[in-house]
Amino acid sequence: MTWLLLISAVLFALAYRWYGNFLNRRFRLDRDRLTPAFDQQDGVDFVPTRASVVFGHHFSSIAGAGPIVGPILAGMYFGWGPTWLWIVLGSIFVGGVHDFGAAFISVRNRGKTIAESAKTLIGPQTGRLFLVFVLLALIYVIIVFLDLTAATFQATPAVATASGWFVAVALLFGWVLRQSKLPFWAQLLIFVPLTWAGLAVGQFFPADLINQRETWVLLLLGYCLIAATLPVSVLLQPRDFLSATFLYGLVVLGLGGTLLSFGQPIHLDVFTGWKSEQAGMLMPVLFITVACGACSGFHSIVASGTTARQIESEGDVRKVNYGAMLVEGLLAVFALATLAILGPDELAGTGNNAVKIFATGAAKFMAQIGVPPSWGATFASLAVTTFLLTTLDTCTRLSRFLVEELVGQRNQMTRWLGTVTVLIAPGALAFTTIDGQPVWKAVWPLFGATNQLMAALALVTVLVYLKRNRIRYGFIVVPALIMIVMPLAALFLIWQEQGTFSLLGAIALGMIALGLVVVAMAARTVLRREPDAPALDDGLSTSQP
Repeated sequence: MTWLLLISAVLFALAYRWYGNFLNRRFRLDRDRLTPAFDQQDGVDFVPTRASVVFGHHFSSIAGAGPIVGPILAGMYFGWGPTWLWIVLGSIFVGGVHDFGAAFISVRNRGKTIAESAKTLIGPQTGRLFLVFVLLALIYVIIVFLDLTAATFQATPAVATASGWFVAVALLFGWVLRQSKLPFWAQLLIFVPLTWAGLAVGQFFPADLINQRETWVLLLLGYCLIAATLPVSVLLQPRDFLSATFLYGLVVLGLGGTLLSFGQPIHLDVFTGWKSEQAGMLMPVLFITVACGACSGFHSIVASGTTARQIESEGDVRKVNYGAMLVEGLLAVFALATLAILGPDELAGTGNNAVKIFATGAAKFMAQIGVPPSWGATFASLAVTTFLLTTLDTCTRLSRFLVEELVGQRNQMTRWLGTVTVLIAPGALAFTTIDGQPVWKAVWPLFGATNQLMAALALVTVLVYLKRNRIRYGFIVVPALIMIVMPLAALFLIWQEQGTFSLLGAIALGMIALGLVVVAMAARTVLRREPDAPALDDGLSTSQP
């Protein structure tokens, strides 16, 4: 797989250079234009931040287990060929445009989320439906990650200790960033190794005194309440920047080992067929299974939520959003390679668990550069599970933004009340089971399609923005159509299989109706003969301070 990784890296580098420039020109980025981070600076959510730190936050929020689990599952279902093609083409032409467009619209619309922007671009009723849909999807993600994080901390106390260590180091790093005159490079020399030391701290001092899942749930709810209301410069920015170094290190170590792995046999078929016995037809399953790493609707909420409120210059949209999508694509290709390098016996030893496959394959690559396999596997596993906490409190903050947009208020009271509101349902459902399993698992089959439908709605909103601002939008039509058809097809199959009067079938039918309404409203806007006046352009052109 060495040559495949090298080809992918070259393609992503060329895409950043050439297609990234194309997006800059097509969206008419203005580097001197005042961004919401300056115009609405409040020291809490709107904070001008250097691009490297925003990149770390954004990458930590969108990555994690997503670009690892999806490609591995798709590779087992359909082979490495179609999976690799979707990762590369999706990252460059679909996911990258999706993330870039969502962030850009938010920067041009005073930091409002892509769902709130849809109210202006497509229509107030459609926008409200989109906003409520996104809010419910994010609350569902909080429920899932609350349960997964609590279960992980209970089962692996070392991860709990390491996560607590990361938070403590991040708080100190954030204070130094704000108060110290020490050069940024010098701060990195101190705090990056200190962060990585958390891996050893977790091994030597596991948090095994707390062994009840329910206790961890309560502690995590308290953490989310505090973390989602603190100023981003206190915890979110420094923690995500430092956490991202784990994935950077994982990719660098893995690629280094890959370069020395020429001659290693590939144990994965190029193509296994148009239908998988476990998952179903390649289309639409491939496009639902591989979300993060190619295109994911969750990215649009991060890009137009926390990220857009920190961007110092419109020129950083390409660096942060398009660049992070391409790096995530490279991580997804590496995850696929960890599956391909494992022989039948090694694969059987993982129990076909995607995270274990990734850890075992990554360790096999790292062994080529002298890293003991047990160390490599532990590092890879901890690097993935660390991001559970990041996703959890980022989703909480994003949900609070949506609540504030729904009520049309944003102040200190809504910051606390909004956060408490979005944590009520996850807190209650975390202690609820159906037939002995967590309640979120009852609707888990819908999550992939729902996430990708969110991406479709975001792309449709971007397309309407381009049309209403008299910008040629042909380059976004095919990506939008792909992301409309695939999740709607997946939801239709779920509805057909489950029936209208089942829980899954009813939700699937509702999601289909929502998608069709938004698409129909957007199509009506796009097909008008006379374009409307430019949209979301608030006239801010003051040079950056």
